[in-house]
Amino acid sequence: FGLAILLQTALTHPAIGQAIPKPEYVTYLPREIVLPVQATPANRQFHLFGDSEAPGYRDEAPRDGIDDARERWLRSLAVRFAPWMVRNSVDFPMDFRRFVEGGDASTLFIDAFDLSQARPRLLGTETIDFDQLGGIACRGTGAPGTMGDTTPDCRLLRLIDRFAPEPPRAASPPRPDLDLRYVMYFDFPGQDPASWNREFEGSVRGSIARKYLGFAKSFVHPFVSEVRGTGFELPRYELVLQYWFFYPYNDAGNVHEGDWEHLNVVVTPRGQGTEPLAAAVMSRVLEAPAAPEELIIRRVEYYFHHWVFSSDYMTPDVYAPPAEWERQMKGLRQERVGEREVWRQIRRQAYLDEAETKLNLHPIVFIGGDNRGLQQLIASPSRLGRASHGSYPFPGLYKDVGPQNTGELVSTRWDIFRAPPESTSSEADKVVRLDNPERLEIIPDWELVLQLVRTDPKARRDWAWLVLPIRFGYPATRSPFAGIVRYAETGNTSILAPPFNGGWNRAGAAAGFERYRPHRLASFFPASQQDNYWTGWGFFNLTLPTLVTLPPFDLAFRLVTAPIRASNRHAHPAFFGSEEVPFRFIGVPIGVSSVTVPKAFLNLLGFPETAVPFLTQVAALAASDTFSVNVSPPDVDRVSPPYYGISLFLGRRFVSENTLRHSHGALRADVAVSTVPGRLPLSANLEMWEYTGSLRYNIALGGLQPFVKAGYGRSWYRVTDAKFNGQLLGDGSSRWVGRAALFNNLLPNTWHVGAGLEFIPVRGVGGLDWGFRGDVTVYSHNLGLENKEGSFVVAQDAHVTRIHLGLGTTLSF
Repeated sequence: FGLAILLQTALTHPAIGQAIPKPEYVTYLPREIVLPVQATPANRQFHLFGDSEAPGYRDEAPRDGIDDARERWLRSLAVRFAPWMVRNSVDFPMDFRRFVEGGDASTLFIDAFDLSQARPRLLGTETIDFDQLGGIACRGTGAPGTMGDTTPDCRLLRLIDRFAPEPPRAASPPRPDLDLRYVMYFDFPGQDPASWNREFEGSVRGSIARKYLGFAKSFVHPFVSEVRGTGFELPRYELVLQYWFFYPYNDAGNVHEGDWEHLNVVVTPRGQGTEPLAAAVMSRVLEAPAAPEELIIRRVEYYFHHWVFSSDYMTPDVYAPPAEWERQMKGLRQERVGEREVWRQIRRQAYLDEAETKLNLHPIVFIGGDNRGLQQLIASPSRLGRASHGSYPFPGLYKDVGPQNTGELVSTRWDIFRAPPESTSSEADKVVRLDNPERLEIIPDWELVLQLVRTDPKARRDWAWLVLPIRFGYPATRSPFAGIVRYAETGNTSILAPPFNGGWNRAGAAAGFERYRPHRLASFFPASQQDNYWTGWGFFNLTLPTLVTLPPFDLAFRLVTAPIRASNRHAHPAFFGSEEVPFRFIGVPIGVSSVTVPKAFLNLLGFPETAVPFLTQVAALAASDTFSVNVSPPDVDRVSPPYYGISLFLGRRFVSENTLRHSHGALRADVAVSTVPGRLPLSANLEMWEYTGSLRYNIALGGLQPFVKAGYGRSWYRVTDAKFNGQLLGDGSSRWVGRAALFNNLLPNTWHVGAGLEFIPVRGVGGLDWGFRGDVTVYSHNLGLENKEGSFVVAQDAHVTRIHLGLGTTLSF
């Protein structure tokens, strides 16, 4: 592509309003050149898009590299199996052509950079206005001799000649002092989540702007996938309809302009069963195309972030009668917790009614989910964070599926599709149906249009995006944690066209996508702190959503909300793709906590209710107006009271522990009165209650878990059975210190840190677990002696440190 032309236009087309300007944005892009994924050998073997050498081949309406008759058949299949999209926000899959061909993004930008220095340098910017491509056609061929022709079509032809994948044309030798890098992109409306929201949301909250009604579209790419056996068997084949969905932006997790997502629908003839097709059968299906009604869904593959979930319609067979399906299901071994419930949900969504009389051959896609990630804590409050656009199979909380282990919550009722709108209804409905021919476009392999875009101006305008590495959106956007590594993908860059995606022409796990086989658990209890976050609260999630994960508020919150959760028949499950699935959600620990009673508690006798009787008795014994009293350091007991608690587990690492303990311990001292020979006994019993709330962190995650913990609590205590020289002091009891009341003594007065070890010999996801533990905990607090109006305390306040040795057991599930 002409470097001279780019240099001439360097200052003509500045990027307006972008937070990451040129040339800085190029440092967010990987240096590697991405090539498009090639057509499958089976596509060519079976002439999926038609045999161009056959006598009846016609590619005229439209010119797209597909035989017109084959295109009509493929379109009828695409309509039959088109997904129904359930909106989570205002978004639905849009027709990018409406933006590019005469819309707000009709300009293609081509930036040239020099990366030879530490800081990149912008060499120039060229533009091609796609809205003008319908004008004068290029009279040249894209060869160097046509460089003087500056019509938009000629400039696009030169771009194709330089950057289309094959056949490669020899480029002019680059200048040795430059490290050239070209970036092509369409710039869609807006530049950040707030501006995208203003652009695409209508006057009614949660609805699309009126000007975007009618934009719904899916680009459908059929392909034949080869399935290899484990031995020397001949390969088998599957016919796949790959539905691609374009969204103008992504504002959840990673933030970037432009987003391409996709879904695979694998279809098979009725009666074929679970086996892929032999080559002869695939040939018959394509050579004499079967009526669409003769094909059914074999499998649906849902892609979200870097995961793919396979919804198998054949194992067990959703088309079988209920009794037969139940028999098949019970004969299958569960490899994941809750897998049978996943199979049940697949069957439910395969029918439009509870009686299973109306088959549904339209996969249900739940578009994106509410962000449940820690990055919300560094974001400002907003109404955004719900447009990740992943294609989810069911409602639920999907744990750790996004960037920085972000979770996503799909909270829409699963059965919303059972009362669907018409296929012609507007996108204002919660369910957007794509089984409408006007909302579908068949996309060929890029190799089939490569020659067309070189020779046909109309095809060039229609299909240049399929063969060029064009980014759909401004290349880089401000996003949490983006740019921490220069020239590396950190999630804030716009997306290349589908052929440059690792999922193009691929079924199941592919480059950039791992198989998602989740454990399905009830979400009655949160499994991590961010499960309680509210999308859009931003840093306000540090308030109430964080507070309800701390003891004792977590316990109170769960008790209050338990009836609501239990009564909600649409309560969503939680899906865990990781093998580190939480196997404990709530536990009941019991044990003993051994401590030596601190000597400072004897000072509680200094309250008037015990001190006045004590001094009265001493004065009577002294029989003198002048005397002195000396109390020796007390002897104290080592007590081992039981403790009882409730532990709430937040995943495998964090535990919130709520513990209550009640103890009694003896205090014994000798009193010397200067005028009385010998020593006189002073004794009391310390009665102590203590609530402790601990946050525990497990250092290891297996059956042997060393841990550390820290927390706070409320301690309240008094002395009882106080005696001096064998006689009760008053009624023998002091006042309570630290006891909470409705509006008094509600804050913690005791702090602690500790460490321990727990051994869990019996554990497993979905069942009861049992373990035993030991720990050492250091508690610290003030004694709490205060002089109040009308009351004088004759003893001094003191700081108390207690070291507890705990030994106990925990039953959990």
